[in-house]
Amino acid sequence: MMLSRALFAFLVTTSLLIGPGAHYVSAADDSPKDQPTEAKQEEKKDEKSSSKEHDKKKEHRDKHDHDKKDGDHKKKPSKEQDKPKNNPKQDKESKKDAPKSDDSKKDDSKKDDSKKDDSKKDEPKKDEPKKDEPKKDEPKKDEPKKEMKPEVKAEPKKDADKKDEGKPEGEPTPAKTPEPKAEMKSEAAPDKPADKKPEEKKPEPKPEVNPLPKPAPKPDPRKMAITELSKVDGDFAFQGEYYGKIHLPGGISESAGLQIIARGDGNFVGRQLRGGLPGNGWYNDQKIDLTGKRAGDVLILTQGDYQVVVTNQKATIVNSAGDTLGVLTKVQRRSELLGLKPSSSAVVLFDGNSVEQFVNAKINDKGELQIGTETKNPVQDFRMHLEFRLPYMPFATGQGRANSGLYIQGRYEVQILDSFGLPGEFNECGSLYRTKSPDINMCFPPLSWQTYDVYFTAARFDSEGNKIIPARITVQHNGILVQDNYLIPNKTGAGKPEGPEPQTIKLQDHGNPVVFRNIWIEYLGGPVVSSTPEAETLPTPAKK
Repeated sequence: MMLSRALFAFLVTTSLLIGPGAHYVSAADDSPKDQPTEAKQEEKKDEKSSSKEHDKKKEHRDKHDHDKKDGDHKKKPSKEQDKPKNNPKQDKESKKDAPKSDDSKKDDSKKDDSKKDDSKKDEPKKDEPKKDEPKKDEPKKDEPKKEMKPEVKAEPKKDADKKDEGKPEGEPTPAKTPEPKAEMKSEAAPDKPADKKPEEKKPEPKPEVNPLPKPAPKPDPRKMAITELSKVDGDFAFQGEYYGKIHLPGGISESAGLQIIARGDGNFVGRQLRGGLPGNGWYNDQKIDLTGKRAGDVLILTQGDYQVVVTNQKATIVNSAGDTLGVLTKVQRRSELLGLKPSSSAVVLFDGNSVEQFVNAKINDKGELQIGTETKNPVQDFRMHLEFRLPYMPFATGQGRANSGLYIQGRYEVQILDSFGLPGEFNECGSLYRTKSPDINMCFPPLSWQTYDVYFTAARFDSEGNKIIPARITVQHNGILVQDNYLIPNKTGAGKPEGPEPQTIKLQDHGNPVVFRNIWIEYLGGPVVSSTPEAETLPTPAKK
């Protein structure tokens, strides 16, 4: 009786929960044949319910991933998003589906009335899973609870779905956080080129690309030209002319001259002249050539055992036997025609003020006319006076030693050169350049003012342009006759070809700072074209 009452109560309760269709099925539970069929139906229901729950969870995950993409991944998600089990809609749906599967399993496995009553007590807890299984929305007890990190970036759906395929249905799949190192590398990667660029722009070390500039080469000493006495070297004091009396063996006394020429760095050459100096007792007579070197305040010139000791502007001559022959004193000669004033009929070409008689003329700060100019008016026959000064160029030699020239009609050159102490060749001072040597070398030492007085008669040509009389020239150098009414056979050096046309006078620019002053000319006339072969004579200065 008690058994029938319990069975009745069970049937009433079941009918209320499952409904009338289920009541008829449960009423037939007494037949053992129907039990396997009912078990299969319950298994299908469980599979359906589990598949529904899986679909809901998957839908919930997709929605959660979509929300994360739209939102700021750095913001912390709310508690409701972290705990999907508190969603009320899901709770209601899970409550509706959970009793069906639990009750069917209890009907198949428990026939005892007491066990059925226990199952009724458990029915209100519809969301609780079995004791042996973990909760559907919570991690297993044995595993540590996995929390979603707020700063994790959500991965694409495709990758997330692939990763979730092998995981259990009930376990939530937390998104993997990308490794911070990889992000830092990707962010730092564009900065690396920026760090390298400044290094590429930096210039290479100066020793490789821009080596230290080499010290400026010393100027060529051969081109060193000194134009002021205040800037001369120590050798200049020994250079010059010496004059005096010497006593020869046998009681003979005679005049002697000495010319000393500086060659730079304490080196000297000299020549002792018997009878005096050029133009003053010596006329290309006997001479003794000497060489020597300065040691402090003493210069010793020698030729074998014969020597001349120079100090304090005195030159002591000692023969090979060691006997002192005499002492010569340094002198400073000047031309007798220096500062000669122009005649009444002369035209002043330059007096230190005006250069209107020259073309492209330049004056230095001392009022001296510089080289590289020419007269405005052409010349025929004339008498001309000019004064010039040569620079001190101890290292230079030959044509590089204070070179210039007086170019008459641009055809005939009277050489201007520092040839002091030299033999007096056909290209030295006072010569008709490469045509005739001076009769005597009257060149003074450099930085001394010197004079040229020139008398010139132009060549004569007939009506057909043929030269019938050559040009003639007389030159006084420092008041001494060096060219005496010489007939010039042809143009000299690089002069222009001869012709009947008058030409100007040029002061040649040879690159050396030669200067001029007190230039005047007296035109003597005379026809440029003459039919008579008679030559005109010019006054010739008397020899000194």
